[in-house]
Amino acid sequence: PSARIISGCTNPETKLVSWIHCTMHTPEEATSGFRSIKESVNCYDCMDAIAFVSENVMEMFLKNCAYSGKTVVLYNTNDTNTITRLACENAELSKDHFCWCGVGKVVPVKGYDRMIRIQKRLTDDGYAAHLYILGQGPLRSELETLASELGITDSVTFLGYQTNPYKYVAACDLFVCASHSEGFSTAATEALIVGTPVCTVEVSGMKEMLGENNEWGVVTENEDEALYQGIKRLLDDPELLKHYKMKAAERGKAFRTESTVRAVEEMLLDL
Repeated sequence: PSARIISGCTNPETKLVSWIHCTMHTPEEATSGFRSIKESVNCYDCMDAIAFVSENVMEMFLKNCAYSGKTVVLYNTNDTNTITRLACENAELSKDHFCWCGVGKVVPVKGYDRMIRIQKRLTDDGYAAHLYILGQGPLRSELETLASELGITDSVTFLGYQTNPYKYVAACDLFVCASHSEGFSTAATEALIVGTPVCTVEVSGMKEMLGENNEWGVVTENEDEALYQGIKRLLDDPELLKHYKMKAAERGKAFRTESTVRAVEEMLLDL
């Protein structure tokens, strides 16, 4: 809807940029908010540029919307100085367990139910693991019930909304993204910035972020069994986990505030 409104600007000296954050899988999704596909194409063609948060988001948009103007991929900006400072604060987590976490609004698309079921499997398989879920949302009570039904309430902690989630992510052994869909996961980039290894299902932007061949983190197929095996592999191999901790810190440097802001400034100046 915002792109539709902005496209109506009649001042020829005003530069128009549409910034697309979500993956549009179908023409219907790409034209949501418009009265027709033709109207969406006309509106987007009014833009001087369209910015996308990942290569995959751009690829899917261009596949489903006939836009032929200027495009650019620009990663979300993180306040890295604040993140790294807050990450140094103490987080009281279980010291004698493998601690893993997920961060984000507690809604179905984030796949927290998958993580709880995986925690159950890890517990049944004899692993001393503890799952921390950071975030608030309408699904929380349902997920708490699921953990209770599975008998793992003592190894799943719901931390709710936190003004400083970074200290918890930094204290965890592993950050996991189990989402069914993403644009470009800010939570995953923040995990890299604080040096926490990342294991994720394949959603938009993850291979871009972690490498086509798992250079900086582990990307699995987007289904429960594959994610479970990816997490289990890291539990079974402390040296591999150590390797990805080093790689996370290395990759996190690519998302420094200076780099991402400079890229945006260059795009605006180019216009």
